[in-house]
Amino acid sequence: MNSATLINDRVMIDDATVEDLKSLPSLGTATFRATDAEGRAVTLPIDVQRLISQVLASVAQRGEVTISRVPEELTSTVAAEILGVSRPTLMKWVKEGKIVAHKCGTHTRFKRDNVLDLKRKRAEERMRAFNEWRAFEEENQGFFSESKAGQQGES
Repeated sequence: MNSATLINDRVMIDDATVEDLKSLPSLGTATFRATDAEGRAVTLPIDVQRLISQVLASVAQRGEVTISRVPEELTSTVAAEILGVSRPTLMKWVKEGKIVAHKCGTHTRFKRDNVLDLKRKRAEERMRAFNEWRAFEEENQGFFSESKAGQQGES
């Protein structure tokens, strides 16, 4: 097998390619250039460059990647999976108005963009809480260090 082989609409890569990707520096800020068959530069939109970067990073970290299109309308099971919560939690959020859903017969459905927006907002909230905790730790570092030192001396 070559480093990458197309089999049944799947690109299969070998272990050497995965190891090559692991040895690359961070791809988070990488830019990519492409050329056509005649050697002319092809401009890649920034979103395509980000996708390539994410694909390569995933292969380097896990040795594999799956790419699929997220449909415009999602079931509650798929929406919960994307959000990383249980289906009952997702349905509770619907009742609380945290996310909009609609009925399709007896089934609850979600708009892809609403789910992805909530996922982004939750990630931002987690990062904000983490940063607040770090700032709190830094502001109170002496307090925690002194109390530990006092406890050790009392033993």
